[in-house]
Amino acid sequence: MLLAAALGIATGLFSTLPSPLPDLRLSDPEIIINAEGIPLHAGIVFGAMLAGLLWFWSERDFGKCLLAAGLTLIGWLTAVNTANGVMSGIVASDLFGNTQGAKGSREVLGWLVAGLAGGLIGAGFTACGVSIAAPSTRRASAWALILGLGTVLGLLLYPAARFDAGVLLFVPWQAAVAASIAYGLSRT
Repeated sequence: MLLAAALGIATGLFSTLPSPLPDLRLSDPEIIINAEGIPLHAGIVFGAMLAGLLWFWSERDFGKCLLAAGLTLIGWLTAVNTANGVMSGIVASDLFGNTQGAKGSREVLGWLVAGLAGGLIGAGFTACGVSIAAPSTRRASAWALILGLGTVLGLLLYPAARFDAGVLLFVPWQAAVAASIAYGLSRT
């Protein structure tokens, strides 16, 4: 588990590097693929690291490991876009009315709910991909740990956005999810 956490820290740090890709967005509806602070390589490198873990600790099936990496990347894209949609919806709403401070309250609530939703979705796709390659992670207890940590650590989206420091989200989230996957892999 310590090795997986260390690799999660490494991929989390790598994820904070500026993206070499330009901003990539689809329109109508807007779908973020790569943006400043939301680099596509974060999902790619985390998925590749998980594929490597699965290769060494579970079945050495290249196709299943590649599928796990692909679902992790899809989870990253889905989490980013869900969080963006949730945030936009809450901020644009009339929640808390028009009183002084209402907009600030909507923004805080938006970041928190967006973080929870994004964390859950990212962890869910990741757990699904991992469970394809590693039967030991298919147990409810393994899924609960992965989803629970991913969801709760999604709350770090707010401080990461507030201080414009992706490291506050990427490093703990990726380290904890990787360690929880390793825990599931070690329980046969």
